[in-house]
Parts: sequence; C-alpha cells; structure tokens
Amino acid sequence: MHVKNQKFKDEETLLEMLFDFGIGEPSPLINSMVVEIEKELEGNAAYKQYYSELTDADDRAELYTEERDLRLAEQLIEKFDSFEVFAAKLFAIKGGERTLLYTLNLH
Repeated sequence: MHVKNQKFKDEETLLEMLFDFGIGEPSPLINSMVVEIEKELEGNAAYKQYYSELTDADDRAELYTEERDLRLAEQLIEKFDSFEVFAAKLFAIKGGERTLLYTLNLH
C-alpha cells in the first residue's frame, strides 16, 4: 500500500486507491453503493457460477473484492469528475465539491 496525497481522474488509479482504502472506513455513500453492487452480483448468473467453481476461500474473497471494486470504480467514474487523496482520506470531486469516500486510520 502506498497512499500519497494526489489528484487523479483515471479508473486505474481509482482501482488502486479503492484497494488500498479497502482496509479503511467507508463513507455512508460507499456503504450504500456496495449494498447495491452485492445485490447485483447475487443476481449475476455468470458471477455466481464462476464463484461456485472456486474451492479456495482466498480465491473467492479475491474474486468478490475485484468484482466489487471494478463495479464501484465504474460507478464513481460516472458520478464524479475527479478524485483526491489528502490526509489519509479518499475524496470524490464534482463541480469543485468534495465528497468523502474513505478514511484510513494510520495510527
């Protein structure tokens, strides 16, 4: 994990930050988005089939995390203009207004 203060707009960096901040505290916005993504995954036959074929718990956890973060990044990219990491927090920016997405406790 390498969390540094930065601003960015690309999905690749956002995916890296979602992974890094995944150990942090999600905002209510992220929590509600994840609930919707989980519902979507539960109804996705291809995902459920592939998930059921995996026998290793770590592989299942990795698949879930990757799918969740991919879908979360896609939705965030559509909803916001850019993103910023500042003071161990991940923000989304739209029209100059920052929305908190995650907080890391680095103590």
